[in-house]
Amino acid sequence: MDGNKTMKTLMRQWTLILALMMIGLSVSAAPYRFEEGTHYVALSVPYETADPDRIEVTEYFSYRCQHCFRFDPVVEQWKSSLPQDVLFNRTPAMWARQDEVLTQTYYALQSIGQLEAVHPAIFEAIHLQGRQFPDPVEMAEYLAELGIDTEAFSKAYKSFGVRSNAQQARARANMYRARAVPAIMVNGKYRISGDLAGSNEAMLEVADFLIERERRARAKTSN
Repeated sequence: MDGNKTMKTLMRQWTLILALMMIGLSVSAAPYRFEEGTHYVALSVPYETADPDRIEVTEYFSYRCQHCFRFDPVVEQWKSSLPQDVLFNRTPAMWARQDEVLTQTYYALQSIGQLEAVHPAIFEAIHLQGRQFPDPVEMAEYLAELGIDTEAFSKAYKSFGVRSNAQQARARANMYRARAVPAIMVNGKYRISGDLAGSNEAMLEVADFLIERERRARAKTSN
């Protein structure tokens, strides 16, 4: 009888040990739950990021894209919780003449410090109000409705700096090799798409994983 009790006690102990081992394995495996080629793509040629001291995350998007419009509030909430070692930015896609207007608008607003204030409104104007913005004049008229100074916007829109930023956006897009938007680029090394991640929202989970991966790699290098 005592032998049976001892055996049962040992079995319970081994069961507990095995359970703890399985938990430990699952925790240690958690950082590797996303796989290259399945959930994200490693770029064959990495590109230089804006700030080498921070982990850069870039959303590749288009104001004309319905998916980007629906994804934007999710991205806004996510980016507000990013730690200081992560730099978030965006690159507008340039696939058509209208994209050129929207891209230069993006950088013009950024240059006069009004981008964050009206970024969601441009999405809404296109997707909820049906506005097209075929030229900068119509865009300036709309922005005036939002309180943006027309002269300041027009001057910035035509500036060398804004035109240069738009050209650089086109060049970066070639490096991204993304065929659709939205897409997320992480630290000049990885591209995440909704198709690979499973959904647009899931792209941010993969981005979190890759951010942590880059952070750990930097920690190892500095030690």
